[in-house]
Amino acid sequence: MKQILTILTVAAAFTLAGTSCKKNDDNNNNTTSVDSGSVYIHLHTNIDSNEVDDYGTAYPDANGRQISLSKAQLYLSNIRMIKTDGTQYALPNAVIILKDLETESYFLAKVPTGSYKSIMFNVGLDAATNAKTPTATDSALNHSDMWFGSSAQPDGYVFVDLEGSVDTTAGGNGSTALMQPFTYKIGTNGHLNTVTMPDHTPVYSIAKDQSQFVHIIIDYSKLLSGVSLNNSANLSVKTAADNNSAVSNTISSNVPSMFKYEE
Repeated sequence: MKQILTILTVAAAFTLAGTSCKKNDDNNNNTTSVDSGSVYIHLHTNIDSNEVDDYGTAYPDANGRQISLSKAQLYLSNIRMIKTDGTQYALPNAVIILKDLETESYFLAKVPTGSYKSIMFNVGLDAATNAKTPTATDSALNHSDMWFGSSAQPDGYVFVDLEGSVDTTAGGNGSTALMQPFTYKIGTNGHLNTVTMPDHTPVYSIAKDQSQFVHIIIDYSKLLSGVSLNNSANLSVKTAADNNSAVSNTISSNVPSMFKYEE
Protein backbone atom coordinates (compact mmCIF):
# COMPACT_ATOMS: atom_id res chain seq x y z
CA MET A 1 0.00 0.00 0.00
CA LYS A 2 2.85 2.44 0.85
CA GLN A 3 4.43 1.69 -2.51
CA ILE A 4 1.16 2.51 -4.33
CA LEU A 5 0.76 5.76 -2.40
CA THR A 6 4.34 6.73 -3.23
CA ILE A 7 3.75 6.15 -6.94
CA LEU A 8 0.53 8.19 -6.87
CA THR A 9 2.28 11.01 -5.01
CA VAL A 10 5.10 11.15 -7.57
CA ALA A 11 2.62 11.07 -10.46
CA ALA A 12 0.65 13.92 -8.91
CA ALA A 13 3.84 15.94 -8.46
CA PHE A 14 4.74 15.48 -12.14
CA THR A 15 1.19 16.50 -13.15
CA LEU A 16 1.37 19.69 -11.10
CA ALA A 17 4.82 20.50 -12.44
CA GLY A 18 3.62 20.01 -16.01
CA THR A 19 0.63 22.26 -15.39
CA SER A 20 2.69 25.06 -13.85
CA CYS A 21 5.19 25.05 -16.73
CA LYS A 22 2.67 24.98 -19.57
CA LYS A 23 2.68 28.08 -21.79
CA ASN A 24 0.73 29.02 -24.89
CA ASP A 25 2.54 29.53 -28.16
CA ASP A 26 1.60 33.21 -28.39
CA ASN A 27 3.52 35.74 -26.33
CA ASN A 28 2.34 36.06 -22.72
CA ASN A 29 -0.87 34.11 -23.33
CA ASN A 30 -0.66 32.11 -20.11
CA THR A 31 -3.65 33.55 -18.25
CA THR A 32 -3.92 30.56 -15.88
CA SER A 33 -1.06 31.75 -13.64
CA VAL A 34 -1.59 35.52 -13.85
CA ASP A 35 -4.43 37.83 -12.90
CA SER A 36 -6.82 38.45 -15.78
CA GLY A 37 -10.06 40.12 -16.76
CA SER A 38 -12.67 39.47 -19.44
CA VAL A 39 -12.58 41.46 -22.67
CA TYR A 40 -15.62 41.89 -24.90
CA ILE A 41 -15.95 43.67 -28.22
CA HIS A 42 -19.17 45.60 -28.85
CA LEU A 43 -19.79 46.21 -32.56
CA HIS A 44 -22.36 48.62 -33.96
CA THR A 45 -23.69 48.39 -37.53
CA ASN A 46 -23.95 51.86 -39.07
CA ILE A 47 -24.61 53.76 -42.26
CA ASP A 48 -22.52 56.87 -41.58
CA SER A 49 -23.73 58.22 -38.20
CA ASN A 50 -27.00 56.27 -38.39
CA GLU A 51 -27.14 53.02 -36.44
CA VAL A 52 -28.93 50.34 -38.45
CA ASP A 53 -31.69 49.00 -36.24
CA ASP A 54 -33.31 46.71 -38.76
CA TYR A 55 -33.01 45.44 -42.28
CA GLY A 56 -34.89 47.16 -45.09
CA THR A 57 -34.86 50.69 -43.65
CA ALA A 58 -33.14 53.34 -45.78
CA TYR A 59 -30.47 55.48 -44.12
CA PRO A 60 -28.48 58.36 -45.69
CA ASP A 61 -24.70 58.22 -45.97
CA ALA A 62 -22.48 61.28 -45.39
CA ASN A 63 -23.50 62.68 -48.80
CA GLY A 64 -27.22 62.01 -48.39
CA ARG A 65 -27.32 58.92 -50.61
CA GLN A 66 -29.92 56.46 -49.33
CA ILE A 67 -28.79 52.91 -48.50
CA SER A 68 -30.78 50.05 -47.04
CA LEU A 69 -29.36 46.73 -45.91
CA SER A 70 -30.72 43.22 -46.14
CA LYS A 71 -27.49 41.63 -44.89
CA ALA A 72 -24.37 43.02 -43.23
CA GLN A 73 -21.89 40.60 -41.73
CA LEU A 74 -18.17 39.90 -41.68
CA TYR A 75 -15.45 37.82 -40.06
CA LEU A 76 -13.01 39.18 -37.49
CA SER A 77 -10.00 37.01 -36.67
CA ASN A 78 -6.41 37.14 -35.37
CA ILE A 79 -7.51 39.65 -32.74
CA ARG A 80 -4.74 41.30 -30.72
CA MET A 81 -4.75 43.74 -27.84
CA ILE A 82 -1.94 46.30 -28.01
CA LYS A 83 -0.29 47.22 -24.72
CA THR A 84 0.75 50.75 -23.86
CA ASP A 85 4.38 49.80 -24.54
CA GLY A 86 3.44 48.76 -28.08
CA THR A 87 3.72 45.01 -27.60
CA GLN A 88 0.85 42.82 -28.73
CA TYR A 89 -1.16 40.25 -26.83
CA ALA A 90 -2.63 37.69 -29.25
CA LEU A 91 -5.89 36.24 -27.96
CA PRO A 92 -5.65 32.52 -27.21
CA ASN A 93 -7.73 29.82 -28.88
CA ALA A 94 -7.79 31.46 -32.34
CA VAL A 95 -10.93 33.50 -31.71
CA ILE A 96 -13.09 34.02 -34.82
CA ILE A 97 -16.15 36.26 -34.75
CA LEU A 98 -18.91 36.30 -37.33
CA LYS A 99 -20.44 39.71 -36.80
CA ASP A 100 -24.07 40.08 -37.88
CA LEU A 101 -26.67 42.78 -37.38
CA GLU A 102 -28.55 40.95 -34.64
CA THR A 103 -25.59 40.54 -32.26
CA GLU A 104 -23.46 43.37 -30.90
CA SER A 105 -21.47 42.04 -27.93
CA TYR A 106 -18.95 39.21 -28.30
CA PHE A 107 -16.73 37.71 -25.61
CA LEU A 108 -13.11 37.65 -26.78
CA ALA A 109 -10.97 36.13 -24.05
CA LYS A 110 -9.49 36.37 -20.60
CA VAL A 111 -6.67 38.91 -20.90
CA PRO A 112 -3.87 39.57 -18.39
CA THR A 113 -4.45 42.60 -16.20
CA GLY A 114 -2.79 45.81 -17.32
CA SER A 115 -3.19 48.78 -19.62
CA TYR A 116 -3.90 48.41 -23.34
CA LYS A 117 -4.06 51.29 -25.77
CA SER A 118 -5.58 49.70 -28.86
CA ILE A 119 -6.83 46.62 -30.64
CA MET A 120 -6.05 45.12 -34.03
CA PHE A 121 -7.69 42.36 -36.05
CA ASN A 122 -8.08 40.81 -39.46
CA VAL A 123 -11.25 41.24 -41.48
CA GLY A 124 -11.42 37.82 -43.08
CA LEU A 125 -9.56 34.57 -42.47
CA ASP A 126 -5.94 33.53 -42.88
CA ALA A 127 -5.12 31.21 -45.78
CA ALA A 128 -5.08 28.02 -43.68
CA THR A 129 -8.48 28.73 -42.12
CA ASN A 130 -9.87 29.86 -45.47
CA ALA A 131 -8.98 26.42 -46.87
CA LYS A 132 -10.54 24.56 -43.95
CA THR A 133 -13.69 22.48 -44.37
CA PRO A 134 -16.03 23.44 -41.51
CA THR A 135 -17.26 20.87 -39.03
CA ALA A 136 -20.36 20.88 -36.87
CA THR A 137 -18.32 22.36 -34.02
CA ASP A 138 -17.00 25.27 -36.12
CA SER A 139 -19.79 27.60 -35.07
CA ALA A 140 -18.36 30.67 -36.81
CA LEU A 141 -17.42 28.88 -40.05
CA ASN A 142 -20.42 26.62 -40.38
CA HIS A 143 -22.66 29.27 -41.99
CA SER A 144 -23.64 28.52 -45.57
CA ASP A 145 -24.39 32.18 -46.32
CA MET A 146 -20.67 32.85 -45.83
CA TRP A 147 -19.71 30.34 -48.53
CA PHE A 148 -19.42 31.12 -52.23
CA GLY A 149 -21.18 27.89 -53.21
CA SER A 150 -22.98 24.93 -51.70
CA SER A 151 -19.93 24.23 -49.52
CA ALA A 152 -17.09 26.32 -48.15
CA GLN A 153 -14.55 24.70 -50.42
CA PRO A 154 -12.82 24.91 -52.82
CA ASP A 155 -13.42 28.68 -53.01
CA GLY A 156 -13.08 29.47 -49.32
CA TYR A 157 -15.24 31.79 -47.24
CA VAL A 158 -16.91 35.13 -47.81
CA PHE A 159 -15.07 37.62 -45.60
CA VAL A 160 -17.58 40.48 -45.93
CA ASP A 161 -21.18 39.97 -47.02
CA LEU A 162 -23.03 43.23 -47.70
CA GLU A 163 -26.40 43.19 -49.46
CA GLY A 164 -29.25 45.64 -49.84
CA SER A 165 -30.41 48.50 -52.03
CA VAL A 166 -28.88 51.87 -52.88
CA ASP A 167 -29.72 55.08 -54.68
CA THR A 168 -27.81 54.75 -57.94
CA THR A 169 -28.45 58.24 -59.31
CA ALA A 170 -25.31 60.22 -60.16
CA GLY A 171 -26.19 62.92 -57.65
CA GLY A 172 -27.33 60.51 -54.95
CA ASN A 173 -30.62 62.37 -54.62
CA GLY A 174 -33.10 59.91 -56.12
CA SER A 175 -36.24 58.62 -54.45
CA THR A 176 -36.21 55.47 -52.33
CA ALA A 177 -38.65 53.90 -54.79
CA LEU A 178 -35.92 53.87 -57.45
CA MET A 179 -33.20 52.30 -55.30
CA GLN A 180 -31.44 49.34 -56.92
CA PRO A 181 -30.32 46.08 -55.28
CA PHE A 182 -26.64 45.31 -54.72
CA THR A 183 -24.68 42.28 -53.49
CA TYR A 184 -21.04 42.34 -52.41
CA LYS A 185 -19.53 39.06 -51.25
CA ILE A 186 -15.87 39.87 -50.70
CA GLY A 187 -13.43 37.03 -50.00
CA THR A 188 -10.43 35.05 -51.31
CA ASN A 189 -6.97 35.27 -49.77
CA GLY A 190 -6.10 38.41 -51.73
CA HIS A 191 -8.81 40.37 -49.89
CA LEU A 192 -7.69 39.68 -46.33
CA ASN A 193 -7.38 43.02 -44.51
CA THR A 194 -5.66 43.91 -41.26
CA VAL A 195 -7.14 46.75 -39.20
CA THR A 196 -5.13 48.52 -36.48
CA MET A 197 -7.30 50.86 -34.47
CA PRO A 198 -5.78 54.15 -33.30
CA ASP A 199 -4.73 54.62 -29.69
CA HIS A 200 -7.76 54.90 -27.45
CA THR A 201 -8.15 57.57 -24.79
CA PRO A 202 -8.46 56.62 -22.01
CA VAL A 203 -6.50 53.37 -22.25
CA TYR A 204 -8.30 50.09 -21.67
CA SER A 205 -7.56 49.04 -18.10
CA ILE A 206 -7.98 45.32 -17.59
CA ALA A 207 -8.64 44.63 -13.90
CA LYS A 208 -8.68 41.28 -12.15
CA ASP A 209 -11.98 39.43 -12.57
CA GLN A 210 -13.58 42.51 -14.17
CA SER A 211 -15.02 43.00 -17.66
CA GLN A 212 -13.81 45.54 -20.22
CA PHE A 213 -15.70 46.41 -23.41
CA VAL A 214 -14.18 47.73 -26.62
CA HIS A 215 -16.89 49.69 -28.47
CA ILE A 216 -16.44 49.97 -32.25
CA ILE A 217 -18.69 51.30 -35.01
CA ILE A 218 -18.69 49.56 -38.40
CA ASP A 219 -19.79 52.06 -41.05
CA TYR A 220 -20.82 49.97 -44.06
CA SER A 221 -21.36 53.03 -46.24
CA LYS A 222 -17.57 53.38 -46.36
CA LEU A 223 -17.39 50.22 -48.47
CA LEU A 224 -19.10 52.02 -51.36
CA SER A 225 -16.60 54.89 -51.50
CA GLY A 226 -15.21 55.27 -55.02
CA VAL A 227 -17.72 52.83 -56.55
CA SER A 228 -19.61 54.19 -59.57
CA LEU A 229 -23.05 53.11 -58.41
CA ASN A 230 -24.82 54.40 -61.51
CA ASN A 231 -23.09 51.61 -63.45
CA SER A 232 -25.16 48.45 -62.93
CA ALA A 233 -22.10 46.28 -63.54
CA ASN A 234 -20.66 47.60 -60.27
CA LEU A 235 -23.56 46.39 -58.14
CA SER A 236 -22.72 42.70 -57.98
CA VAL A 237 -19.82 40.66 -56.60
CA LYS A 238 -21.17 37.19 -55.88
CA THR A 239 -18.53 34.57 -56.72
CA ALA A 240 -14.87 33.91 -56.06
CA ALA A 241 -14.22 34.71 -59.73
CA ASP A 242 -16.02 38.05 -59.32
CA ASN A 243 -13.47 38.89 -56.62
CA ASN A 244 -10.92 39.48 -59.35
CA SER A 245 -12.85 42.52 -60.60
CA ALA A 246 -11.91 46.15 -60.16
CA VAL A 247 -14.99 46.88 -58.05
CA SER A 248 -14.14 44.06 -55.62
CA ASN A 249 -10.63 45.48 -55.25
CA THR A 250 -12.07 48.93 -54.54
CA ILE A 251 -14.46 47.59 -51.91
CA SER A 252 -11.73 45.50 -50.27
CA SER A 253 -9.40 48.51 -50.06
CA ASN A 254 -12.19 50.41 -48.28
CA VAL A 255 -12.50 47.84 -45.47
CA PRO A 256 -10.02 49.44 -42.99
CA SER A 257 -11.89 52.75 -43.18
CA MET A 258 -15.11 51.14 -41.92
CA PHE A 259 -14.02 50.96 -38.29
CA LYS A 260 -13.93 53.69 -35.68
CA TYR A 261 -14.36 53.85 -31.92
CA GLU A 262 -17.77 54.72 -30.56
CA GLU A 263 -17.54 58.19 -29.00
